[in-house]
Amino acid sequence: MPVPEPDIEVPEGDSKKGAKLFKAKCAQCHTIEKGGNAKQGPPLWGLSGRQSGTYDGFAYSEANKNSGIIWSDKHLFEYLLNPKKYI
Repeated sequence: MPVPEPDIEVPEGDSKKGAKLFKAKCAQCHTIEKGGNAKQGPPLWGLSGRQSGTYDGFAYSEANKNSGIIWSDKHLFEYLLNPKKYI
């Protein structure tokens, strides 16, 4: 059963700061291009609308596979604040 989205407002982003942050903190584990391969983390292309823990070819934790999250901007915002607490 899907988990309802958090009742939050996602703040406006800054694409330049976001790109720099992704390169520094995320790119070593994730790809973002279409057809990108899993690395230490799953590829992020097409993440929005995908159920957590379902990308074929990546070994997710049981908590992630059973979380019931359908990724959205609200879920992702809350997750990125504290991943271990959110899942």
